[in-house]
Amino acid sequence: MVSISSVLTALTFFLMPAQTTLFDADLSPIAELPTGYFLLLSDVTAPAGFISVIYDDLTGFVKEADVQKVDYTPVNKYETTVKFRCVNDGQPVNLRRSASKSSEVLTVMPDGASGRCYGRIDGDVLISGGNTDWYYVNYNGTRGYCYYAHVEVDATPPNIIEKEPPPDDEEPNDPTDVEPVQQAGMSKVTAIIFIVALCIPVPFIMFYLFKKPKIDK
Repeated sequence: MVSISSVLTALTFFLMPAQTTLFDADLSPIAELPTGYFLLLSDVTAPAGFISVIYDDLTGFVKEADVQKVDYTPVNKYETTVKFRCVNDGQPVNLRRSASKSSEVLTVMPDGASGRCYGRIDGDVLISGGNTDWYYVNYNGTRGYCYYAHVEVDATPPNIIEKEPPPDDEEPNDPTDVEPVQQAGMSKVTAIIFIVALCIPVPFIMFYLFKKPKIDK
């Protein structure tokens, strides 16, 4: 049976030294993932020059040259705290399938709604004078894109890179924790001798207790 510690030891992680683009199966960009966080190697076959990875609840491919393999398991693997909030002058915000103004609307988020933000990506300019930033987000379990001008996004905190300690091997029993057999209880022979030793004085005690006093004549 394979232990959990063995499975954890076998995992392979890659550090993202800079913002790293995660691609889908068609090698279309999904999002730029944050600097200083990690990707878990997946067993899915990847195209040449790419590796298949998992980033928390996302799967995809990254360019092999963009990441660095590490020989440890990091404590903080993925960024999960960055949130977005819809701020659109009281108007709802469209969550779209891709970063395009003509893309399918997956759901409409009310003003003030919030959720998780994975990262940004370049897309269409949605408003005059705007830029190309879109955010890839998760709103109530639906992942999609929202235009930057319609949301506020938290700053991404720097990752504190720490290595998980190696799994503890089973420690041998401390001899001091186990009493020697001799101390745990008497042997059969010792017990018999002890009982006999206790019983021998009894007749003498009874004799002296119930002995009739000698009457002087």
